[in-house]
Amino acid sequence: MVLFSVQSPHYVSNYDKHAFCWRTKNMTVSETTNRRLLILQCAYEAFIELGFAKTTTAIIAARAKISKRTIYEAFADKNALFAAVLQEHSHRILDLPRPPGENIPLAQTLFGIFRLDINEAEARGRDAILNLLVREAVLFPALSEYLYEHEIIRSREALMAWLEEEHARGRIVANEPEFYAGMMMDVVFGALLPRRRIHGSANRAKAHAEIKRRLLIVLNSMQQPIDNGTGINPDF
Repeated sequence: MVLFSVQSPHYVSNYDKHAFCWRTKNMTVSETTNRRLLILQCAYEAFIELGFAKTTTAIIAARAKISKRTIYEAFADKNALFAAVLQEHSHRILDLPRPPGENIPLAQTLFGIFRLDINEAEARGRDAILNLLVREAVLFPALSEYLYEHEIIRSREALMAWLEEEHARGRIVANEPEFYAGMMMDVVFGALLPRRRIHGSANRAKAHAEIKRRLLIVLNSMQQPIDNGTGINPDF
């Protein structure tokens, strides 16, 4: 469940940064669930604003108005907390798995998987978590290994599983799902993580349109010929 929409990690007011933390304390859910959501939200805000290295459990505890001991009752250490934050927001990066037996055009499904038709606020939230993941993985290789070992980063594997399902359904020819999954992720995330960040809805729409064109080329290379006199699969 999406609990909030990140506007920007750079110009959020102090009130906005802590508002969710205060509201969560009064949510009518179980105390354990409430506490976990509170910690995850405040940890997310701290990691986005300060980065992994400068974020401490003391900072998170202060934002959440709880003790450090309460954090450690829910999470073993800062690595586990960071991993939980990424897992909580993984849907912002790839919308997988898909509904069983989904039967819409493949291009539409693929654009949905990579979330290329989201609004500006959702796109900023996606960019925030994506930049956090990439930045910290580069700065802390051991952290990246931790995330892989604990199967927190499974985007390519999830995409491979979807390709294999569609191949089994006869909608595409993807005998090398690892190759195609890697190619698609390079196409999308190579464009979403440029040296200069995308600013403004018009520029973002243009970037998303270019990504769609490239994905269609990849999708066309997996085209399953249909014996209908045209040689073209109407699913595309």
